[in-house]
Amino acid sequence: MKNVVIHKIVTLIFTEEQLKAYWEKKKTGVPFVSLTNEQYMKLAEEMLQHSSHSQLQQHLIDQGWRTKEEAEGLVVAEDDSREAIHVEMVDTSIPQRPSHKLFIDRLREVQCSNCQFVFYTRDIENSSPLLCPSCGQTIQ
Repeated sequence: MKNVVIHKIVTLIFTEEQLKAYWEKKKTGVPFVSLTNEQYMKLAEEMLQHSSHSQLQQHLIDQGWRTKEEAEGLVVAEDDSREAIHVEMVDTSIPQRPSHKLFIDRLREVQCSNCQFVFYTRDIENSSPLLCPSCGQTIQ
């Protein structure tokens, strides 16, 4: 069997209203307003794990209803303890300059000088030349 695996960096936005609806469906008896920022983030991760592919579409920027402005604001809590995921709690009512940092900082962005294709690599320790996955040219 030959499978194709595509790894892509995406941003998912879980709004306060979506989290509240998910929390109320759980019927815990604990008021939503009493949750801490860390509990909000864990709730969003749980929602992520239990969402189908089509349900996740509504959380993607520029797909469904989410816009990049919904990810901009004051970061009030964050968790980057895992290698492949960075989670932030953002208060969009408090303006903050947008960040242009790569959150998954264990990756290196590489742009091919031949075809301009951009890709990300991790842990390059091999001495063989790096080849562009798009055009096959050696990356310098």
